[in-house]
Parts: sequence; C-alpha cells; structure tokens
Amino acid sequence: MIVVFSGIDSSGKTTQIALFENYCAKKGYNVRKIWGKGRGTPGVLLIKDIFRPDKHLSEDGKKEYRKKVYGSRKKKVLLLIASILDLYWYFGIYYRLLNLTHKILICDRYIWDTYIDFRSEFPEFDIDKWWIWMFALLLVPKSKHSFMFFISAEESYARDIAKGDKTLDPLDIKRVKVERYMNLINKNKWEVVIDGMQDRQTIFKTVISKVFPK
Repeated sequence: MIVVFSGIDSSGKTTQIALFENYCAKKGYNVRKIWGKGRGTPGVLLIKDIFRPDKHLSEDGKKEYRKKVYGSRKKKVLLLIASILDLYWYFGIYYRLLNLTHKILICDRYIWDTYIDFRSEFPEFDIDKWWIWMFALLLVPKSKHSFMFFISAEESYARDIAKGDKTLDPLDIKRVKVERYMNLINKNKWEVVIDGMQDRQTIFKTVISKVFPK
C-alpha cells in the first residue's frame, strides 16, 4: 500500500510522517519510508557528482556556476529531460519493488510535488505536452491514499525561518508553488486535502481514520 504525503516545505509532512510511521510500526506492519524529488533522484545525483565541475568551489563559486548553467536554454532542457527520464526507474520501477516487499510504503513527496518543482524551476518549458512526462505519469504506481497538507506561502516562509532552514525558497517562489498546488487540488490530484494550520493530533487522526477506517 502506497501512502503519499505532499505539500510545500514546512507544511507539516515530516511531523505527520513520523507519527504515521511510528503508528504503523507499533501495529506490526512492515513499513518503509522514502523521500522523492525530481532532480534529487539517485541517477541525476550520480551524473551531477561525476560531471559537475563546481564540487570543490566556494559557495559563491557554486552560485556563479549554477547561474551560468541556468542561463543556457540548452543545458536547462537537457537537465530537465534527464530528470524526467530518471523518474522512470526511480518512481516507476524502484517504488514498485518497494511496494511489493513492504506492507506500507510511505512517500515523503511524490509525483505531483515533483511536477510543481519542475514547473517552478523550468517555467519556460511546458512539460504537460512532453511525451516523456506523460509516459512518466503512466509509469508511476498509483497510491492507495494521498494527503496534501496546505498552508499559505507566507506561513511556509515563516516556518522555514523559524527552523533556520538555509535552503528556503524566496517568498515569491513559494507563492508560485502554492498557486500550482491549488491548481492541482482543483483537479483532484490528492485523495484528502488537509488544512496544515490545524494542530498535529487533529491532522494525525484524519490521516489514521482514512488509512485505517474502523
């Protein structure tokens, strides 16, 4: 059984996943948690590690290198294509194997979070019309249950600051992502949409009641 937890950074996914994983373990279920993000899949990371010349640069040097890469349309489209293709085996094959060998597979982010990252990072490319993206959607195993934790961009930003997150997105980027999440919510891409401003126990009860109805 695949159970998906989606949402923008600091929306409460990590807290609820920890509670849910602990609950499943206590019930004796063979459970596995996995994190997935486009451009953060093992194949792409391996390619980056082999070919990126900025590994030994200072932080300023790395920023300058990334600026050059993202200034090249050709390099950006190749990076995006490689990232999508890597989803074929990671989501399409590896997740299926994990689902076969575990009673419950907990997914920290999944295909629609990856979609939002791609559209936010590569806005000039309409991947909805790319056959390689459409094929990726066909390969991804369907979840049994999916939860989307919704908070505002401002709340996400404030929580990132409070946690001391050094990788936080700027507020304007978060606003774009929240808008994209809203568009997908309206297209019913998740089974349950949860108000991330509720207290953790109320949210947890909602998750448990859906996955393990009495």
